[in-house]
Amino acid sequence: MKVLKYISMFAAAALLMTSCHEDEKVMALPADEVSAPVMNTLSNIVVDDATLQNEVTLSWSSVDYGYSAAVTYAVFASYQDVDVQIGEAYTTSYTMTKELLNNSLVDKKGLAVPEGANATVFFYVVANISAGNEAYAKRSNAIQVDITTVKSTSAPWIRRCLWVRGMHQGWNDQDAPVLWENGENTNVYEGLVYLVNPDDPTGTCEFKFCPENPGWTGNYGGSLDALSTEGNPANLTTTSGMYWITVDLGSLSAKLNPASAISVIGGVFDSSWGVDLDLTPAGLPDPSTQGTDADYNSKFYQSVIAQTWTGVYENTAAGEYKFRLNHDWAMSWGKDLEHLVLNDPTNLVTDLSGKVRFSINFKGDVNSLLQDDTNPSPVSGKVEQAE
Repeated sequence: MKVLKYISMFAAAALLMTSCHEDEKVMALPADEVSAPVMNTLSNIVVDDATLQNEVTLSWSSVDYGYSAAVTYAVFASYQDVDVQIGEAYTTSYTMTKELLNNSLVDKKGLAVPEGANATVFFYVVANISAGNEAYAKRSNAIQVDITTVKSTSAPWIRRCLWVRGMHQGWNDQDAPVLWENGENTNVYEGLVYLVNPDDPTGTCEFKFCPENPGWTGNYGGSLDALSTEGNPANLTTTSGMYWITVDLGSLSAKLNPASAISVIGGVFDSSWGVDLDLTPAGLPDPSTQGTDADYNSKFYQSVIAQTWTGVYENTAAGEYKFRLNHDWAMSWGKDLEHLVLNDPTNLVTDLSGKVRFSINFKGDVNSLLQDDTNPSPVSGKVEQAE
């Protein structure tokens, strides 16, 4: 009987606890009865070099969801119809330095508020108690703040490159073919390079990867599987040929994928896209003249350094086309002739016909690209009427 008595007592307690939980659930307000937070006004902000570490605090009223809920407040800035989240708070205020606020606002990949100018920016918060529960997401009013900005103190990513020096370009320490970083801070560099020793075009070509130009500071050698800058690392070696090169400085390794062809294909040659026009290095001298042309090697090196491949088709028709590697679609370039995009589905278009020259360049204007924080593709093409 005592056992039954205790069981009955536990059952009653459990029932009471369940009842209490039900009461708590009832206390939660329906979503449409929850009031949005209200932003407090904020004085206009002037950012300058002397006040970068001064703090700015955004504040707002709390949101009552009807019970003691953990509320998250997402903090947003808005400029010219673009909204970007700049922070997150779990109380009714959010504090940041003027430097952090300024850098968030002028970020060209975000709001892109002009640097060193006066601008009107709006701030608001969105409160919520559960991620993905839009019914309980409550957006505040937006407050208007006039802000004077300065140039961002955070360095934007700008695409970097490696120079490939070696027998193929006469070990020239002033210029060389380049490999371009393939994404934001990936530290992976790629490009098409004609790694051919003109004095032994079927033999071995020695080379190194250099992070600086001009000069040899920090050059990478050793082996493709274990790149090194220690001391004076040994030259890298490969059989002479054209290669798509990938260098991963994160893992200190490199891959040389043989490139049998860089070509143009499209309806400009054949309506079924069944014809490739193979391109060759622009300006590469005729091998048969090596023994008679005193400038043969100089011409060879300049052609290799330029990283331009070109070819002429006699019976071109106006239409669509693309550039591609190895007569295959694993790597192709299209969309924009000025800044070709790797594996973009958009075909290129020309209205030229007859004898037409097609060219692709993998080097680009190095000095300009190394200063351009919009990071356009360094690969470009050219189509022109040929004589």
